[in-house]
Amino acid sequence: MQESLRVQQLAEEQKRKAREQLIAESMAKMPQMIENWRRQQRERREKEKADKERRARLQAEAQERLGYHVDPRSTRFQELLQDLEKQQRKRLKEEKQRQKKEARTAAMAATADQDPADSMAPSS
Repeated sequence: MQESLRVQQLAEEQKRKAREQLIAESMAKMPQMIENWRRQQRERREKEKADKERRARLQAEAQERLGYHVDPRSTRFQELLQDLEKQQRKRLKEEKQRQKKEARTAAMAATADQDPADSMAPSS
Protein backbone atom coordinates (compact mmCIF):
# COMPACT_ATOMS: atom_id res chain seq x y z
CA MET A 1 0.00 0.00 0.00
CA GLN A 2 2.80 2.41 0.82
CA GLU A 3 4.51 1.40 -2.42
CA SER A 4 1.47 2.33 -4.49
CA LEU A 5 1.14 5.56 -2.53
CA ARG A 6 4.81 6.40 -3.23
CA VAL A 7 4.35 5.58 -6.93
CA GLN A 8 1.31 7.84 -7.03
CA GLN A 9 3.22 10.67 -5.32
CA LEU A 10 6.12 10.27 -7.77
CA ALA A 11 3.71 10.43 -10.69
CA GLU A 12 2.11 13.58 -9.28
CA GLU A 13 5.55 15.09 -8.68
CA GLN A 14 6.56 14.37 -12.29
CA LYS A 15 3.33 15.94 -13.55
CA ARG A 16 3.94 19.03 -11.41
CA LYS A 17 7.55 19.36 -12.61
CA ALA A 18 6.48 18.94 -16.24
CA ARG A 19 3.82 21.62 -15.78
CA GLU A 20 6.28 23.97 -14.08
CA GLN A 21 8.76 23.43 -16.90
CA LEU A 22 6.08 24.15 -19.49
CA ILE A 23 5.16 27.34 -17.62
CA ALA A 24 8.81 28.39 -17.41
CA GLU A 25 9.29 27.82 -21.16
CA SER A 26 6.14 29.78 -21.93
CA MET A 27 7.25 32.63 -19.68
CA ALA A 28 10.63 32.70 -21.42
CA LYS A 29 8.85 33.08 -24.77
CA MET A 30 6.48 35.74 -23.44
CA PRO A 31 8.55 38.90 -24.18
CA GLN A 32 9.02 37.87 -27.82
CA MET A 33 5.34 36.99 -28.14
CA ILE A 34 4.35 40.36 -26.69
CA GLU A 35 6.71 42.17 -29.08
CA ASN A 36 5.28 40.24 -32.04
CA TRP A 37 1.73 41.09 -30.98
CA ARG A 38 2.58 44.78 -30.58
CA ARG A 39 4.28 44.82 -33.99
CA GLN A 40 1.24 43.20 -35.61
CA GLN A 41 -1.08 45.71 -33.95
CA ARG A 42 1.14 48.60 -35.05
CA GLU A 43 1.21 47.30 -38.64
CA ARG A 44 -2.56 46.84 -38.63
CA ARG A 45 -3.11 50.41 -37.37
CA GLU A 46 -0.69 51.81 -39.96
CA LYS A 47 -2.45 49.92 -42.74
CA GLU A 48 -5.85 51.13 -41.58
CA LYS A 49 -4.57 54.70 -41.44
CA ALA A 50 -3.08 54.44 -44.94
CA ASP A 51 -6.34 52.98 -46.28
CA LYS A 52 -8.32 55.74 -44.62
CA GLU A 53 -6.04 58.43 -46.09
CA ARG A 54 -6.19 56.82 -49.54
CA ARG A 55 -9.97 56.64 -49.34
CA ALA A 56 -10.20 60.30 -48.25
CA ARG A 57 -7.90 61.33 -51.10
CA LEU A 58 -10.07 59.46 -53.60
CA GLN A 59 -13.23 60.99 -52.16
CA ALA A 60 -11.74 64.47 -52.43
CA GLU A 61 -10.78 63.82 -56.05
CA ALA A 62 -14.25 62.47 -56.82
CA GLN A 63 -15.89 65.50 -55.22
CA GLU A 64 -13.67 67.81 -57.27
CA ARG A 65 -14.73 66.08 -60.47
CA LEU A 66 -18.44 66.04 -59.64
CA GLY A 67 -18.64 69.28 -57.71
CA TYR A 68 -18.38 69.99 -54.01
CA HIS A 69 -22.10 69.74 -53.30
CA VAL A 70 -22.46 66.07 -54.19
CA ASP A 71 -23.67 63.65 -51.54
CA PRO A 72 -20.98 60.98 -50.94
CA ARG A 73 -23.76 58.38 -50.66
CA SER A 74 -25.13 59.05 -54.14
CA THR A 75 -24.77 56.33 -56.74
CA ARG A 76 -22.99 58.66 -59.15
CA PHE A 77 -20.40 59.50 -56.53
CA GLN A 78 -19.95 55.85 -55.54
CA GLU A 79 -19.50 54.81 -59.19
CA LEU A 80 -16.89 57.50 -59.74
CA LEU A 81 -15.14 56.47 -56.54
CA GLN A 82 -15.02 52.84 -57.67
CA ASP A 83 -13.71 53.94 -61.06
CA LEU A 84 -10.96 56.01 -59.41
CA GLU A 85 -10.00 53.07 -57.19
CA LYS A 86 -9.83 50.82 -60.24
CA GLN A 87 -7.61 53.33 -62.05
CA GLN A 88 -5.32 53.58 -59.04
CA ARG A 89 -5.00 49.79 -58.77
CA LYS A 90 -4.21 49.66 -62.49
CA ARG A 91 -1.50 52.33 -62.12
CA LEU A 92 0.05 50.45 -59.19
CA LYS A 93 0.02 47.20 -61.14
CA GLU A 94 1.66 48.83 -64.16
CA GLU A 95 4.30 50.41 -61.90
CA LYS A 96 5.09 47.03 -60.34
CA GLN A 97 5.39 45.42 -63.76
CA ARG A 98 7.66 48.22 -64.95
CA GLN A 99 9.91 47.82 -61.90
CA LYS A 100 10.09 44.05 -62.42
CA LYS A 101 10.98 44.57 -66.06
CA GLU A 102 13.72 47.06 -65.15
CA ALA A 103 15.11 44.65 -62.55
CA ARG A 104 15.14 41.84 -65.13
CA THR A 105 16.92 43.95 -67.71
CA ALA A 106 19.44 45.14 -65.12
CA ALA A 107 20.11 41.53 -64.08
CA MET A 108 20.49 40.48 -67.71
CA ALA A 109 22.85 43.40 -68.35
CA ALA A 110 24.92 42.45 -65.32
CA THR A 111 25.23 38.85 -66.50
CA ALA A 112 26.02 40.05 -70.03
CA ASP A 113 28.82 42.23 -68.64
CA GLN A 114 30.31 39.23 -66.86
CA ASP A 115 30.05 36.86 -69.85
CA PRO A 116 32.43 38.75 -72.22
CA ALA A 117 35.11 38.75 -69.53
CA ASP A 118 34.84 34.99 -69.27
CA SER A 119 34.89 34.49 -73.04
CA MET A 120 38.02 36.68 -73.46
CA ALA A 121 40.17 34.02 -71.80
CA PRO A 122 42.13 31.94 -74.33
CA SER A 123 40.61 28.54 -74.93
CA SER A 124 43.77 26.77 -76.12
